[in-house]
Amino acid sequence: MEQPTWETPEWHPTIDSTNLEAARDPRPGRVVVAHHQSGGMGRRGRSWTAPPDTSVAISVVLSSPGPGRLGWVPLVAGLAVAEALEHSRYAVPAVLKWPNDVLVREGEAWLKVCGVLAQAVHGATGEPVVILGAGVNIDQTRDQLPVPTATSWRLARGGGAPLPDGAGEQLVSDYLDRLADRLGDLPGARTAYSRRCSTIGQLVRVHLPEGGERTGTAVEIDPSGALVVEGDGRRTVHLAGDVVHVRPAG
Repeated sequence: MEQPTWETPEWHPTIDSTNLEAARDPRPGRVVVAHHQSGGMGRRGRSWTAPPDTSVAISVVLSSPGPGRLGWVPLVAGLAVAEALEHSRYAVPAVLKWPNDVLVREGEAWLKVCGVLAQAVHGATGEPVVILGAGVNIDQTRDQLPVPTATSWRLARGGGAPLPDGAGEQLVSDYLDRLADRLGDLPGARTAYSRRCSTIGQLVRVHLPEGGERTGTAVEIDPSGALVVEGDGRRTVHLAGDVVHVRPAG
C-alpha cells in the first residue's frame, strides 16, 4: 500500500462525528480531529461518547488498499495508537485485542483505551476510499467512563492529575506519523501487530452475529487480517466484520 501523505489536520473543539465530517468530503489525505463528539460511532452501530475535553477522536481518509488488504487497515490503526502511547513522553505499555481495541494497564487489569472504526465509502469522483477513525480516552476519571472494561491514558499513568496541556495534540501527531509509516510497510506492520496482539495464544469465545459461538485457541492473524481459532480438531477463520465479540473463554 502506498504511504499516505496527510493534509494539515482540521481541529474541532466539538463535532457530531469525525468520521461523518470526513465522509462529507472524503478526499484521500484529509484529517479531522475533535476533542469532543456528540454522535461518535463504534463498531456495529454502537455509540461512542466521552465528556468534553477528556478524549480525542481522529479520522483520516485513505485511498482504498484493495480487498486483500482492507482488513488490515483498522488493525494497523490500533498498532499505530499503541506505539504512539508507548513511545510518548508520558508513556504507558499498550497491547492489542483483535481486531480493533488498544488496551493499557490500569492497576492489574488490561483495559480498553482506544477503539477503531473503518468505513469503506466512495470519494468525490466515485473512487473507493476508506474513512479510518480512532477514539482515544485521554483524561477521563474512573466515574466518567461508561463501562468497567474501559480506562483512560490518565488512569493508566496512575490516575492523578490530568495529563499536561498539549499531550493529546502530540499523541495525534505521533499517531499520524506512525500510521503513515505502518501503512507504507504492511508486511512489517503485520509482524509488529502479531507480536503485540494479546489475543493470540488465548482461549477465546467468538460471538457471531447469528447467535452462534466458536470456542478455541486464537492461533494467528491470517494474511487478510482475520483471526484464526483452533478448537474441536479444526481451524475456523473469522473476519472482523463477521464477529460481534471476542472474549476470553473459561
